Amino acid sequence: MQALPRFFPRAPVWLLALVGAAAATAAAWALVPPEAPPRWERLRIGVLPSAMPLQSATRAYTEEGHELALARALGEHLGAAPQFVALAPEAFAGALARGQVDAILVRGPVHYAARAGLQVLPTGYRSGTAAAMRSDQPLRRWEALRGKTVCVSRANLGAQALAQRAGARLQLFDAPAQALVQVRTGACDAALHDEAQLQALFQRREWHKFSATLPAAEPAELLLLAATARPQALQALQQAVAAERRAPAWHERNTRWAANVAYEAYFDQIGPDCH
Repeated sequence: MQALPRFFPRAPVWLLALVGAAAATAAAWALVPPEAPPRWERLRIGVLPSAMPLQSATRAYTEEGHELALARALGEHLGAAPQFVALAPEAFAGALARGQVDAILVRGPVHYAARAGLQVLPTGYRSGTAAAMRSDQPLRRWEALRGKTVCVSRANLGAQALAQRAGARLQLFDAPAQALVQVRTGACDAALHDEAQLQALFQRREWHKFSATLPAAEPAELLLLAATARPQALQALQQAVAAERRAPAWHERNTRWAANVAYEAYFDQIGPDCH
């Protein structure tokens, strides 16, 4: 402490000023709280038009994929209700750059990462397409679907393409339950859906008789796309996705999907018999 009085008189004025400014800046930063992650009044999520919420004229149905369920879960983490915006793939980058949406949920390979300004966040959900068929009349190969009647929901574009390539007679339905009930009634030889969802459905006793399937084809991953130009928003989305991408969370979603769809298919099957 005795050296300090001898040092400062010899120190240049600019150094003293610099030390004083640094001390003042440090004190100021100590008083300013760190910037809080952004909170949206609504979480605007872009999805393909085929993945938009179902608008059924009769009653509510469970959607085909997990885009909407995951968006709602992310919204809970961020304290914002999700608002869904229909977007074509070629509009993804522009919608994020203009702030039209906060993020995009889409199934596909990670080639979206090649686009400048986009950050790809894997959600932990990956599944190929499989089939639900009668266990006493199973088909062994995808090629065996040629000429067969195959039911698919309108939202499952990948399953539709698979059925068409196999030469099947394609029937489209609004909801997965509407497609699956056709297998139970014999109107369709197979219904195509995500293997992960079907495996959860096949665990239910009432679906054991209809649990024959085909090897999963063309696996795809559910991805969340966000803009790198909004680092605070990106960080908040990363934290929300990290909390929801755990395997137990996806097991629960698949189980819930199966329970809802099983009930809806049962209701559709017995409904006509009640009149």
